[in-house]
Amino acid sequence: MQTRFGEDARIILCGISMGASTVLMAAGKPLPSTVVGVLADCGYHSQKEIIKKVIRQLKLPADLLYPFVKLGARLYGGFDLEELTPMESLQNCRVPVIFFHGEKDGFVPCEMSRISYDACPTKKRLVIVPDADHGLSYPVAPDVYLNALREFFGEELCLKK
Repeated sequence: MQTRFGEDARIILCGISMGASTVLMAAGKPLPSTVVGVLADCGYHSQKEIIKKVIRQLKLPADLLYPFVKLGARLYGGFDLEELTPMESLQNCRVPVIFFHGEKDGFVPCEMSRISYDACPTKKRLVIVPDADHGLSYPVAPDVYLNALREFFGEELCLKK
């Protein structure tokens, strides 16, 4: 990143939904000094928990089917779903993290961001948008979203009004 954007670049890793969980996992790894924070919008704290929740939504037995999903990830994807969770990664986080989540999220329960927030040891903020569904915090409340970013990361890192 420094080669492409310069040594003085200041980068905030951002993600929505699975992307949010991905940047939370990245936050627990050694990061270049140019990464100054993380924005996680409606992420889940555990792959296992979100997969089981989706299986239950399909009116199927989650405890019975999850082991087959885990096996499929191992056989066809070459990875272990439970090797590392966003919540576990956050324990090694060294950059500030702002969490956004819509209270009416029908896919990833808002509680999952609360759990990640509680696990985060660094400077952090949790912004709950009351009327927002999954991934829609910014479209529902753009002023709330942008003001929270400005307050958290500072005006110099965020777009000016």
